[in-house]
Parts: sequence; C-alpha cells; structure tokens
Amino acid sequence: MVGNIHETVIDSKGRITLSKEIRKSLGMLSGTRVRISVEDSHIIIEKAITPEEFINTMKGFIKNKSELPEMDPLDLKNIWK
Repeated sequence: MVGNIHETVIDSKGRITLSKEIRKSLGMLSGTRVRISVEDSHIIIEKAITPEEFINTMKGFIKNKSELPEMDPLDLKNIWK
C-alpha cells in the first residue's frame, strides 16, 4: 500500500478514522493498539509491538558474558514509553 494517499477528517473529539482498505492491508482489527509519533510535520501511526514480538526481536542482540547488565526485555520496553 506504499504510495497511496487517503484523506480523512478529524472529528470534534480529535479522532481520525483509518479506511477499511488501510486497516485490512496492515492487519489492524478493532482494538488493535497503535503507536503514534510525530516527526517534523508528519504523524506516524504504526501497530504497537507485543511483548512477545519485542522479546523475539531482541533475541541475539546481547551475547553471553557481555559487559552489559542483564535486563528483562519487558523492563527495557517500558523505558520507551
């Protein structure tokens, strides 16, 4: 879906609606958690990562006998919040 531009309206409560086409292409169902960030004048909306996805993504980044202190990946994720 890269390159398609969709317009929507911000309602009186500050909400926007993502089209069914966008939600379907990204696998976003009702209740899907998203992360919203702002970069320059752009709003970026992306699916939030689950704790399980985060742990799987981080596997292998810190090797055994590393000088870095051990840290629970979920504690590390909380730092990002």
